[in-house]
Amino acid sequence: MAPFARNAQDNNSDASQQRWLQQATPSAEFDRAEFIDRYAVLRWVTDHGGLALVHSMVDGNAEPKFVVQALRRHHGARLADQYACVVVAQTSTQVSQPWVPDLQAYDVDGPGKPYYATWAQLASVLGQPAPYWFHALRDRDAIAAWRPGAPPAQVPAHDIATPVTALTELAADEPDGSPVAELCWYLAREVRRRGHDSTTRYINELRDNAAQGGDGAHLVLGAVPAPLLRTAPDKPTEMVRRAGWLSITERRDVLAHRVAAFAQRWDGGQDWHTGATVSVRPDACTTASEWAKRLTPAATDQAPTVLEKILLDNGREGDSDVLLHDPVASTPVLHHAAHADGTELITYTLQRLPTHSPLAALVLSAQVCWIRTEDGTLWLAPEREGWGIGYGYSGNGCLTLARLVDVLLDDISAPAVRAGDPQAPRGLFELLRDASDTTYTRAQLLAARSE
Repeated sequence: MAPFARNAQDNNSDASQQRWLQQATPSAEFDRAEFIDRYAVLRWVTDHGGLALVHSMVDGNAEPKFVVQALRRHHGARLADQYACVVVAQTSTQVSQPWVPDLQAYDVDGPGKPYYATWAQLASVLGQPAPYWFHALRDRDAIAAWRPGAPPAQVPAHDIATPVTALTELAADEPDGSPVAELCWYLAREVRRRGHDSTTRYINELRDNAAQGGDGAHLVLGAVPAPLLRTAPDKPTEMVRRAGWLSITERRDVLAHRVAAFAQRWDGGQDWHTGATVSVRPDACTTASEWAKRLTPAATDQAPTVLEKILLDNGREGDSDVLLHDPVASTPVLHHAAHADGTELITYTLQRLPTHSPLAALVLSAQVCWIRTEDGTLWLAPEREGWGIGYGYSGNGCLTLARLVDVLLDDISAPAVRAGDPQAPRGLFELLRDASDTTYTRAQLLAARSE
């Protein structure tokens, strides 16, 4: 359960409005559990109509208006016959009792605004405490089997926002000693461990609240974490992690796509070989034009690779966009149809340059930073997502670029700048701070660094 809470002020409060949960009397009978869209819906029948207790199956929290929309799509005009009130359990917590999950209610025939409710109010209507599933324990079968008075199910903890099934399926098909298998098994077990530890802590805090007579005393747990039978996994080395992700991101199968989606939610793919996305306009300068000329068409007779799919999903603007390939960096490139100011090419930078040829020049052109090595190869400057590089101004982007140039002068395969790296030499920073579109030779950069 995430340790954040709603605003103490209920903007939808209206003292003159009588809400369904306040007027209903204890007369509830549990009916059934059903799964509609992305939601688990527990239904009770009361003298005042049906009541739904809802848990999201894809995220910790869910907005009542989206839940009601899903119920309306499913039940149509019969929604009011099925439900008078929809109560949505949240991962976020109450203001006054920060270890008790929030509840947001929505009256189907009401004014169309959700309102905050308490577990005590809900228990008063049901005549008994209502069940709650922590988001790491929202197992479909366990929820479907729940009945009033049932003991909590034992559920292997997992994060519904980052499911690990694809990880274990991919690892199961890998040969012994595979970096992919080692990486996937580690991540699956680490997700399980973190989910178990955090949920156990939240349950203990909730039980302390209940013992003190708080609102937590008016709910029951639908599930508790199953015991962990393994010790905490050892994290693979960076070399193994990067080798694993390099293999996965080059694959074209559905499992690899699912594992990559997990990584995007888990840590943003920080161990991938690619970094930030960058836009290049080949007609903006001769350097960009030189780079664009080496691009080749991507394969059209097979499914996209992981990197291609992510680029298409995030960058495609229309059916006329074309997928290309950079054979030097081995990265995909998305070619947008001509804009008013020219063609645009979207691609990834690398986190490390896969070459041993030393840095020969830094090329700054049309707001893009390039590295040319002594063998004549042109590279986009390494850059991590969220750590932008730039020049011609006094700011973090220029500081980051100066730090990058400093390390690349000594080691062309050094990683892109990351948190905790030392400050850039003052001379390099001042050179790049005052720069416009230009090319700096290795000798010029070394001289600036020594100032």
